[in-house]
Amino acid sequence: MSKQVRVLVVDDSPTVRALLSGAINAAPDMQVIGEAVSGRQAIRMTEELRPDVVLMDIVMPDLDGVEATREIMARTPTPIVVISASLDRHQTDIAFQAMSAGALNVQPKPGNLRNPANAGQMAGLLNTLRAMSEVKVIRHRRRFQPEPPPAPLAAPEVPVHTAAAPEIVGVVSSTGGPAALHAMLRVLPADFCLPIVIVQHIAPDFTASLVDWLGRVISLPVMEAQPYETPRPGTVYLAPGGSHLTLTTGRRFAQVDEPRNHPHIPSGDVLLESLARGYGPHGVGVVLTGMGRDGASGLRAMAEAGALTLAQDEASSVVYGMPREAAALGAARHILPPVEIARVLAELSRKLQAEKRTP
Repeated sequence: MSKQVRVLVVDDSPTVRALLSGAINAAPDMQVIGEAVSGRQAIRMTEELRPDVVLMDIVMPDLDGVEATREIMARTPTPIVVISASLDRHQTDIAFQAMSAGALNVQPKPGNLRNPANAGQMAGLLNTLRAMSEVKVIRHRRRFQPEPPPAPLAAPEVPVHTAAAPEIVGVVSSTGGPAALHAMLRVLPADFCLPIVIVQHIAPDFTASLVDWLGRVISLPVMEAQPYETPRPGTVYLAPGGSHLTLTTGRRFAQVDEPRNHPHIPSGDVLLESLARGYGPHGVGVVLTGMGRDGASGLRAMAEAGALTLAQDEASSVVYGMPREAAALGAARHILPPVEIARVLAELSRKLQAEKRTP
């Protein structure tokens, strides 16, 4: 028999704990090894029981999901999946703060399993727990003070050469992606002049919430990409859930259903391959942290089209899966941490603006 996934369930509601524990224990490869009713108890039980993964509500009476995540990741680094019963700004803000503190994933809290939609949500949650339990997480230092405003970016440590003037940046990220996106985007200057288009693997219900959260923690405008719209300079676009996002040869957004059998919808490969076709050497491709290989072949297509290609380094990646695959294909010209990637992007923007000012 294969090893069981040992889960610590954390929720202050007895009804929710019973629902979650019942579904987990009903899976033959999973086992609830403890139930905590508060963030403080979750910290203590994680130390004592050493679960493979923690499933934690983000809103609790003593310590919320952010503070509990910070303590667990500082004391006993463990994969954490947070769940939210609501998509209101308060709860989703806590969820994305928890992910910046080290939580790996956010999922909607399933309701009554007699509803087929809720049963599907629960099945997805169990699959997420299985996948996240395999992630080798690292210790995070506690950070009690708010982050200071970003200082002006220094020139990048790597030389920045492009075959042609860049016109768009495509980014793919997955597990650990919200934190990596935050680290990369928050330091870009407010006058950054390239559009940035992102595929982030996340539960579709949370795409709009991620747009809202990023829009409040970075200086650039953030929005969901809309079909037929032309990407605007200095704007960050996230791919909506439920379909693939592409840029047409006319350089407008389009949502497409094919390929239907891709493990990720939207797919980073689909986006980056469309940038290779539509922008050629005028594109910039970035693959950040994540499980699997999505984005690797798309980044290779961009490299073959003459675009500048970048991937996140292993030391800063929560999961060095997608960037490793990109590196193995020879698709990434530079392999860097998110802040250094931001320096490269900012340097490209500065050069473009300087060229436009030159008579």
